Amino acid sequence: MGNEIVQTGVDELLALLSYTSKIPLTEAAKKLNVHIDVVQAWVDFLVEERIIGIEYKFTTPYIYLNKSIETKVHSDIGGGKAPDNADTLYFKKEFWDKARSNNIPSEKIEMLWKNHLLQELELKKKYFFFEAQQRKLTNIEYLWKEYQNNMLLT
Repeated sequence: MGNEIVQTGVDELLALLSYTSKIPLTEAAKKLNVHIDVVQAWVDFLVEERIIGIEYKFTTPYIYLNKSIETKVHSDIGGGKAPDNADTLYFKKEFWDKARSNNIPSEKIEMLWKNHLLQELELKKKYFFFEAQQRKLTNIEYLWKEYQNNMLLT
């Protein structure tokens, strides 16, 4: 086996929540293209584990990533309001630390990191294009290339 990355539906839900402050449960199910009962089961578990929170406005459940989880990730990067690429910086540090602990040369770590990041970006491309189309943005391919370049410079 290679270094394939398997991403579950729960991973996709958490990624979605990292891009939005709160989202109605039904909208999350639609964006993930998953039946609402399945998303509800994920939410029940994640709420129990205190990874996400849920609040109700009238009868509509809204879900959100718990601040304690966001703070944990972002506090390692320097505290305060974390930039959009904070998660990437955190994971890059973790990636490099693990690679160094395995005695991988620095020049090889850089190449491995870029390959890893390109694989992750490819997983997000479909979502990026979907969201851009929903917002009726033009020149989506150009926007994607800019986003990709910015992430690779992180």
